[in-house]
Amino acid sequence: MAYKLGDFVRFVEEDFEGHITKIINDELVGVTGEDGFEIPVQTTKITHVYGQQSRKELDFDEDKKQPTVISGAFVGEGIYLAITGDQKQNIAIFNLVNETSYDLLLSFSTEKAKQIVGEYAGIIAPKSTQKIYNAKINEVSSWPLFDFKFLFHTVVLQVPKPALEITKRIKPLDLSEAKKHVPLLSDRAWLFRLDEDLKIDAEKLKESFFSHRPDKK
Repeated sequence: MAYKLGDFVRFVEEDFEGHITKIINDELVGVTGEDGFEIPVQTTKITHVYGQQSRKELDFDEDKKQPTVISGAFVGEGIYLAITGDQKQNIAIFNLVNETSYDLLLSFSTEKAKQIVGEYAGIIAPKSTQKIYNAKINEVSSWPLFDFKFLFHTVVLQVPKPALEITKRIKPLDLSEAKKHVPLLSDRAWLFRLDEDLKIDAEKLKESFFSHRPDKK
């Protein structure tokens, strides 16, 4: 059975369970429990805890595929990265929160030393969440650069929405702020807006520029 980062597993021969925090090779993974310690274990010695896997199996059988039903007004914005977990467990779970009415086609990668690795690829339904990554909280200063690529899909007639590409680095100071309640997660999390439209106020930019120029005598 294939395992991925973030999968919640239980040891077959011991009373121990936790999240997979490292893929060592095809036969060996690292599992971190509530005590925050990572234990290397053979994949034959663990099993999934059903209902808590971090990846959804995608079914591309068109005969079984169910259309997404959208009720109420169409929501075009609202994509967040929500990080749950605490210092006691020493595990940060990265959740993609889709508050829009779009099906989000996401490719998520991490980058370190100018090398990237794909962490998650899949479809995130409207008004839903998906676990895409995890890491140790006490190593936040060495977390990689996060790269998100989104495509927007809907069967509802809408103005074309261009693809969105976001790169983000989480710093220790970002986790010093209070967590916010995320209704779709039914949990509190450090919340980061990914599809925020950043606009530059030209007048404020001009005022700032001239206010820093020295007065000529």
